[in-house]
Amino acid sequence: MPPRRQFLALVLGAAPVALGLSGCASADPNYYRIGFVPGTARTGGPRQIEVRSISIPGYLDRTGIVKSAQDFRLDIHSNDIWADSFASMLQDSMVQDLTARLQGSTVIGAGGSIGANADLLVEINVLRFDPDTDGQMVLQIQAGLRDGNTMTLLSTRGFSHQAPAGGPAVAAIVATMSRLWGQAADDIADFAVQTWATHPPAASAGG
Repeated sequence: MPPRRQFLALVLGAAPVALGLSGCASADPNYYRIGFVPGTARTGGPRQIEVRSISIPGYLDRTGIVKSAQDFRLDIHSNDIWADSFASMLQDSMVQDLTARLQGSTVIGAGGSIGANADLLVEINVLRFDPDTDGQMVLQIQAGLRDGNTMTLLSTRGFSHQAPAGGPAVAAIVATMSRLWGQAADDIADFAVQTWATHPPAASAGG
């Protein structure tokens, strides 16, 4: 067979294989983020608040969104993923949520381009943020408040919330997670106001 015909035969013979492979290509992923949730404004908080980096369990530190958690097994949505690192989104959303809830306070996130001498540092450990076996989305956190000047730990509290996950639609699951995170912001806003009311003014960053 002449070289040109041999080449065409090879190309045409490979075409069905290439088409078959392209037909198996996965669809483009769907991206999601934790959204802002409005809340009731409070007064009496410090002038400057900094939300530090949020600690999350290793099993939540992934791109895929947790579909369900049963016994010792997690099911992950492979094509429905977070638009950013989960911990970073939680921090950004908490800054927005606290800004809406703490009237007269400036809230910033640690690690951003704006630096300030915060009066109060907010530290959060997320212990759990996934559906249970009954289809309830469960949020459990530990929150700590630290003096921004002396770095003294002033107080710690645990908070827990849950609500129907809203599945199987991923958008509904993420909306539920956003609402629960907003409820955690309510808790932390109240916690900050109560703690600041008893905090010695002389030890604050503002003097």
